[in-house]
Amino acid sequence: LYNKPITRDYFLCSVYNEDTNKDSIINKKDLRRFFYFSLDNKKKQLLIPENYSVLRANYDAPNDHLYIYAILDNNNNGIIEKTEDMHIYMVPLVDPLKIKRIFK
Repeated sequence: LYNKPITRDYFLCSVYNEDTNKDSIINKKDLRRFFYFSLDNKKKQLLIPENYSVLRANYDAPNDHLYIYAILDNNNNGIIEKTEDMHIYMVPLVDPLKIKRIFK
């Protein structure tokens, strides 16, 4: 980053890991989750609450933060609809477990 090496002891992963809409197939129609994994794979943690679906992320290089845009499944049907609320989460990449929601 800015011509300096950065080492991290974790990785972040966005996945479709559950058939949230109950159509018997895990695909892009399900909720997309966002996980933290320690490099040795001994620690795994869901960073965005499970009733959200991650849409996209933007990296803020000067601050070394990741901004994650996620939609809340308001009606709990396991499907994201355009009328549902979007929130933004800030992930400080120095310590991603200190994630916080910054926009309602």
